[in-house]
Amino acid sequence: MPFALAAQPSAPTGRALNVFTLGDSNGTFPDSWPVQLQRALPEAQVFNLSKSGRTIGFVNNGDSTLNSLLVIDENLRKAAEFTQARPFDFVVIELGTNDAKAVFADRQTEVPANLEKLIRAIKSSRYPTLRQAKVIIISPPPYGTKAEALPKYAGGSKRVQAMSKAFQQVAKRNQCLFVDGFHTPGLSIETMTADGLHLDAAGSRKLIEPVLTLLVR
Repeated sequence: MPFALAAQPSAPTGRALNVFTLGDSNGTFPDSWPVQLQRALPEAQVFNLSKSGRTIGFVNNGDSTLNSLLVIDENLRKAAEFTQARPFDFVVIELGTNDAKAVFADRQTEVPANLEKLIRAIKSSRYPTLRQAKVIIISPPPYGTKAEALPKYAGGSKRVQAMSKAFQQVAKRNQCLFVDGFHTPGLSIETMTADGLHLDAAGSRKLIEPVLTLLVR
């Protein structure tokens, strides 16, 4: 479900940004990374369209609505309707964890290409309030040992590690900003998740620290 995150009382930052966030389950929890962005920038407006199970370009669990490429037009329309005449300053994308599942292991060459398609769809959107936004790509965090012990996630950490390098190249080619989520300073996937996959509040805060640097510089 899309939701706008209400600003919370805090020290003023002088940065009344308009931010559209697009992620998977790590963006859906009460202390998720979009929520952490809003808490850190209380004057900002954060519109979050994260969804559990979402991929960049694969049909996950037989559900085509989880494929970002298949629903990007709908999601951009929702974002445009939300913001109306106010342009977005940034679009922040944190996807790839589900694209690294074992069922997609032999399709990993498609993942960076799908990310490029997603970026281009945003940049060429028919909505002027989205076209001029700066795009920030966060590559997915590591998989922990608890997650990799499950057959559906086996070998996933190596795949998301490869994404960190590939996504940086995609970001550079498409004039996007890049945050290496796989090598997030201070993020411990073994202690900041209960299941080796979903970040707790501390992990989510660590993930967005380098993002904040890009947002407010």
